[in-house]
Amino acid sequence: MRRPVRAWPLALALLPFLSLQTLACSHWTAGQDGAAPGQSNRPANGRATDALADPEVRRVHSRMMAAMGGADAWESARYFEFDFVVYRGGQEAARWRHRWDRWRGDYRLSGIRRGDTILALFNVNHAADGRVWLNGQPVQPPRADSLRQFAYARFINDSYWLIMPYKWTDPGVHLSYAGRQTDPNGRAWEAVKLTFENVGLTPENEYLAFISPETGLMERWHHFPRAGAEPAIYDWTDWQRFGPILLSTNKPNPDRSAAIRFENVRVDTRVPAGAFQS
Repeated sequence: MRRPVRAWPLALALLPFLSLQTLACSHWTAGQDGAAPGQSNRPANGRATDALADPEVRRVHSRMMAAMGGADAWESARYFEFDFVVYRGGQEAARWRHRWDRWRGDYRLSGIRRGDTILALFNVNHAADGRVWLNGQPVQPPRADSLRQFAYARFINDSYWLIMPYKWTDPGVHLSYAGRQTDPNGRAWEAVKLTFENVGLTPENEYLAFISPETGLMERWHHFPRAGAEPAIYDWTDWQRFGPILLSTNKPNPDRSAAIRFENVRVDTRVPAGAFQS
């Protein structure tokens, strides 16, 4: 069985919702996702191991992974199905429906863009070879090429919002311990900084991840479009079990004026029949 992509940086962290459809950051690092059961998801070049060289980072990461189900559970999570939903002012502003076979890389994306209904079928390892339908009609090049690129960027962005805590040890990700931090309300976390080297669509992005010392789960991230920029802040709440792993299904900003929510979530160790049909 071929192992799917291991990478991506574009975690389209919809910057302060100035543009709800603008890809802001992406951080997939190719290759690591899609390891079949019994296969290690650690790259042979050792770069993932290097990311955990700091014992404080290793301690925080180890506890976080255990709290989310563990490395074996993550490796067994093959099929993902979810709606990525943008809420602004309590109203739904956008919805994208995803289906993904992590092991093979097969992907199905559907949603509405600029009034048109898009359906894209592709493989994240070979996105240029996919097929696209617009309002039920097959689209031909060159427009199909740009729509496939859009669909691939949605995969990178939307999935990173869902599974970022599982991707800290991807190749090209650098982790550093940022110490204990407390917000103005006295809420305390342990913070870890993520930077990226030659991976994904926006390697200049940075993140600060805030991990609860009580639960071990990530409860907030700061997304920096570049070093020194003002961060976009989102809480990670409503952690729930889906199949073998835990996922956060609600990411509101601090004043709750906007949020990314995940609805109709399914995680399975097998791919359901017909999942990637047009």
